[in-house]
Amino acid sequence: MQVNPGNCQHIGARSSQQDAFGFSDKDDLAFVAHGGVLVVLADGMGGMACGGEASQSAVQTFLHRYMAKPVEESVPMALLQALDAANQAVVNLAQQVGEEVGTTLVAAVIHDEVLHWVSVGDSRLYLLRKNRLTQLTEDHVLAIALDRDAADGLISPQQAQNHPERAALTSCLGLPELDLIDQNPQPLALLAGDLVLLCSDGLYAALDEAEITACPDSDAQKLAEELVALALAKARAGQDNLTVAILASAQPQPPEPATGLI
Repeated sequence: MQVNPGNCQHIGARSSQQDAFGFSDKDDLAFVAHGGVLVVLADGMGGMACGGEASQSAVQTFLHRYMAKPVEESVPMALLQALDAANQAVVNLAQQVGEEVGTTLVAAVIHDEVLHWVSVGDSRLYLLRKNRLTQLTEDHVLAIALDRDAADGLISPQQAQNHPERAALTSCLGLPELDLIDQNPQPLALLAGDLVLLCSDGLYAALDEAEITACPDSDAQKLAEELVALALAKARAGQDNLTVAILASAQPQPPEPATGLI
């Protein structure tokens, strides 16, 4: 399976960019054979100091650790090891600056035609397959617990929906221990034409699922640019940083036929 990356990022209406993203080298065929192709995205927490530094540090550390994956180490284990390293990097940054520092992180790997992922926080991973969008990660936000309490009758639906801390994160990098991590228990088989889409909350807060699936382009780079442009066109007050990073799966192209006389 051939994997093609795409990305687009915009500062939005904010004064600084606190999102970060990165890809592994898809042309390093020796690594791809056992480690696949990785994409990672982080969103520094704007209410904390050094959000941009936190996301950059997390992404770079995650990439470095994952790319050091031994051949015998499984992809899921390598993702967890990279996540631990990224978390420690953010913890170290907090100690250096003497402030509370945090960032979300979501990472996905396509290896041998299957998808693996790991996430902490509320940056999201979606699968776009034949114009159907499926959120694969669960947001680590207080809203999940509030809605569960409402379903159990502990609070009213109105209390759950109107809670002032509804969007507060319940997990992020920068904590001494990561107790809440989202990781797929089984690899997800991919089809040619599938799009694996990672984004920060600046995108999905601006666009609903119907608007995302309405973008017709199957080219990863063009789709990323279209989604960010569509979100910006809404000119939302206080638009957050937006980042989209995509891995598109495709059938490998057949080699060009030989030409010329023999």
